[in-house]
Amino acid sequence: MVLVSALVSALLLSPLVFLLLAGAGAWLLAVKRRRAGLVLAAAGVLLPVLLSVGPVCDLFLRPLERGYPPFPPDAPAVDAVVVLGGGVIAGAPDEGGASRLSNESQARLAYGLFLHKRTSAPLVVSGGRVWRSSSADPEATVAVRFLVRLGVPQSLVTAEERSRNTWENAREVARILGQRGMARVALVTSAYHMPRAMLAFSKAGVACVPAPTDYKSSGGSLTVGDVLPSFEALATSFRALREYLGLLQYLLKAD
Repeated sequence: MVLVSALVSALLLSPLVFLLLAGAGAWLLAVKRRRAGLVLAAAGVLLPVLLSVGPVCDLFLRPLERGYPPFPPDAPAVDAVVVLGGGVIAGAPDEGGASRLSNESQARLAYGLFLHKRTSAPLVVSGGRVWRSSSADPEATVAVRFLVRLGVPQSLVTAEERSRNTWENAREVARILGQRGMARVALVTSAYHMPRAMLAFSKAGVACVPAPTDYKSSGGSLTVGDVLPSFEALATSFRALREYLGLLQYLLKAD
């Protein structure tokens, strides 16, 4: 079921949708359905351009990123700092084949390490393989290696390597916390992902203090470059849209 959900999400929120819209528009034009054909063809061409512009991208991002405040200086004590994975990149053969963390994963881990030092709470890094057949190492395994290289004692880091998505992150982390008698955690993930993560962990019965990081919206200050279409803005718009789809899915899920 997880794989089906991931495939549906990938297909619905990919450039393929725009190609299908444009193709459907061209077919309708060919069969003399001029008005409908023009609407679909225009949507297939204009929507990706709009989504690749900074202000439009921010329009989707800001409600997500403003959903939870930054980790407060006077936050209650936590038993652990939980860091959710943001993706790994399979290593190339000429690089020794070792998997490495995506930039998003590194940003989350860096903030998790900061909170670990600030709170003295142990770290729990969560993330396995989305695709069981993947040659990449489980993300939590890669994250532990990363932290150990930065000088964190391995005894202070727990790797949760079974989960394939945010919903499973919450369930698997809840299991680990229950085994260790831990009650409250600082939850670290990208700011745009925090609403969905908090919903999943709430439904799993985990008390969390949100600790968002890696903010991606412009914060209100725009440059000339922000109003020009870019692939980076398009990719970020897709991330935001995927979060809204995920939130809807999690709201409908049984606890």
